[in-house]
Amino acid sequence: MARAQSETTTVETDTGWLQALEEKVHAAAGRIRELRDENATLRRRIEDLEERLAGAPASDAAARWAEEREEIRGRVERLVEHLEELL
Repeated sequence: MARAQSETTTVETDTGWLQALEEKVHAAAGRIRELRDENATLRRRIEDLEERLAGAPASDAAARWAEEREEIRGRVERLVEHLEELL
């Protein structure tokens, strides 16, 4: 009788790890589904924002940067011309 009880305990112990593993696998699979859903949502949001950005008119800041760049380019060209005159 002690041997039968020992075998039952061993079988329960042997399958206990399997049950724990199954729970972890199910939890991981659930988390993967959640992450895939979140990923799809974030990708759609990125696409929407990129479309909005592409359709948005140039901002005042971008226009100011372009003006400043042209001004700097003109000043550098004048400095180069002045240096070339000295040579």
